[in-house]
Amino acid sequence: MILDDLCLRYVLIADASATNMDVVFDFANEKQELISAFKSGGIEACRRLLEKKRDEWKNIPLNVAVIGNSGVGKSSFINAIRRLTADDRDRGAAEVGVKATTADIKCYAHPNNPLLKFWDLPGVGTKEFPKETYLAKIVVDRYDFFLLITATRFTENDTWLGKEIRERKKKYFFVRTKTGLDISNNKLAHPRTHNEEAVKRVIRESTEEHLRDDGCDDVPVFLIDSYEPWKFQFGHAEQRLINEFPKLKTTALILSLDATSKEMIQLKVAELRKRIWVVAGLSGAVGAIPVLGVSLAFDIAVAVEEATFYYTQLGLDEVSLERYANLTRTNHLQLRAIVYSGLGFTCKGIGMVGFKEVVREGLKKLVTVLSTRATAPVLAVVVEEVSRFIPVIGSCIAAPLSFAGTCAILKLLLRKMESVALEVIDFATKSATDTVRTG
Repeated sequence: MILDDLCLRYVLIADASATNMDVVFDFANEKQELISAFKSGGIEACRRLLEKKRDEWKNIPLNVAVIGNSGVGKSSFINAIRRLTADDRDRGAAEVGVKATTADIKCYAHPNNPLLKFWDLPGVGTKEFPKETYLAKIVVDRYDFFLLITATRFTENDTWLGKEIRERKKKYFFVRTKTGLDISNNKLAHPRTHNEEAVKRVIRESTEEHLRDDGCDDVPVFLIDSYEPWKFQFGHAEQRLINEFPKLKTTALILSLDATSKEMIQLKVAELRKRIWVVAGLSGAVGAIPVLGVSLAFDIAVAVEEATFYYTQLGLDEVSLERYANLTRTNHLQLRAIVYSGLGFTCKGIGMVGFKEVVREGLKKLVTVLSTRATAPVLAVVVEEVSRFIPVIGSCIAAPLSFAGTCAILKLLLRKMESVALEVIDFATKSATDTVRTG
């Protein structure tokens, strides 16, 4: 009875703490599950449940079909959405060339998540893939979503496929590639009268007219260029793809794709905020264990690991910065300087191990500062450490204090990294656009 009472108190007080800390999640849907875990296996069962919820996105398979005729740029698109170039063969880049490169079904996993797969499928109506057997040959029910791609106009086969996909209750949209090439060609052909916005408007209107004539006027269409993913509607296409996935798969997709646009950063930050209650709950569960110093040390460890996850998710680590610099043709050292300045790093080079040490030392300094001032935070720390030795009641106090404290730290870290990530995007986008203009 005492344990049951403690568990109920912990969940309810943690709920109140989360509300006060403005953590974004629907605790009502999780509360009963946590209470059941507490009752069946105590703190350890709760910890296992929270760890499962934190990491469940890693075990969800995602399959996206990329369909179109030869030469429309399917392979280039698959590389672009995985933030690779054709030269990244060691990282699984799709082959791109002037000759047809998709004669059979090929699968490409995302570098950040091997369970996120993009399938390069041949177009409908070839000798090897005739319309009559096409759906069976590509195993149409295997895919979560379909991207129908063209570089000119969508053919009758494209729209036929779209209708077949819809009949199977699958979702899809159209992608019109090589927009940048069309604009460049128009500029060469009409050097005095060229107007980029007018060209884009003509392309869109023409594409939508063809789709309307084929009965697909209610299907979204995006104008993109795989070699300039920061321009046109590449980011919008990614966002729409995410929005169309089921809830749990949406989380996996967001945390798998790279943060190379403002839209993607905002989606990632929103998703990362949802994790805060889970991670803070882990520190709260440990907060109920009566060992002096355990909770404080664990809180720091939790914050460091989660901060490292934010760091890579928002593309601030060295590998992500180098990859983004290559894609946008910007200076990697300049992007790194923005990150180091924004996060207050003083060293010239920092890997993931170094980043963890910097965060860990920063949190230790924060605790030291709090412990030398007679403020509410230091009282909370003292109460947490001392109250743990008061039977039952002490644990009821300590757990939610750990929960709320970890929430505050994680929110602070995430907000700061979001600001820096947006600054990186602004700089790289401007630099890439200037390079294209002067090139």
